[in-house]
Amino acid sequence: MHAVRRSFIAAALAAFVALAGPPAGAADFPAHALRVIVGTVPGGITDLGIRKLAEMVRQDLGQPVVVENKPGAQGTIAISQMIKSPADGYTLATVSTSSVLIAPLTTDVPFDPLKDVAYIMNYAGPSQALLVRADSKYRTLEQLVADARAHPGAIAYATFGVADAGGFGIKALSKAKGVTFNQIPYQGSAQQLMALLSGEVQFTVTSNYMSDINNKRLRALAVLDGQRYAGLPDTPTFKESGVDFDFPWIMGLVAPAGVPADIRRKLEAAFVKAARSPEFAQFMAQRDVPAYVMTADEMTRDMHKRVVEYTKAVKEYGFRQ
Repeated sequence: MHAVRRSFIAAALAAFVALAGPPAGAADFPAHALRVIVGTVPGGITDLGIRKLAEMVRQDLGQPVVVENKPGAQGTIAISQMIKSPADGYTLATVSTSSVLIAPLTTDVPFDPLKDVAYIMNYAGPSQALLVRADSKYRTLEQLVADARAHPGAIAYATFGVADAGGFGIKALSKAKGVTFNQIPYQGSAQQLMALLSGEVQFTVTSNYMSDINNKRLRALAVLDGQRYAGLPDTPTFKESGVDFDFPWIMGLVAPAGVPADIRRKLEAAFVKAARSPEFAQFMAQRDVPAYVMTADEMTRDMHKRVVEYTKAVKEYGFRQ
């Protein structure tokens, strides 16, 4: 009797599943608008880049992608808010070198960048430079360092929050040269450049700078990347200047860990397609930032490698705050 009853229940459940169809997945995704939380103020290259991609993927995804700015704490507020959202692919966030590499290693953040975050793709390689105003007395990095040695802590510089990657590079510079600077945090590259141009600080490190260099408002003393930037062929790298530091090119899109694999792949396909298009490359080139595309798997592998490298650097330089 019980066996007959169990068989009846099993048959009824099978019929219900057949009528209801398979569980919702990528085939039904997205059914409504998506949201991308950006960890910077509007106007910086992270913000501009993702807004362009959001516009471009709408046709492939069939739904709008709404961009929302939540600046603060080196971009970690945006990630923290995202990981509290359902892991259904509808809430995403931008990440940068500062938010998923430097900040988690140097400050206390409420997430693990390797366990709590699902990487979707990387869309840009921000070439970072140490910048001064065009009318600055500093014409070389060596002159800046010499003045800092003569006046410890007197020279102010702007960073994206307290523990951004640019600031990390300046700490490496300070350690290598035996000098100290006065760090002043801001909430994005747009604010950093405003602070520099207004005279609030004497230098900054950021990626959104070529238009101001071309307009004779800024001058680059060094680049933080592993090689010289094509737009500044005469500007030395940090390593060429005796500082063992190169800037990781992380500027991408993430979802909460646990997002279904098929939905993650659908998001990856749409955003990678847009980022690899001539239209996006031209958009970024006009802002003098290289489009640097990594897939989900490539970005995940790169993050695991970078965390190991920078954990060692944090211990070596004593950068933990």
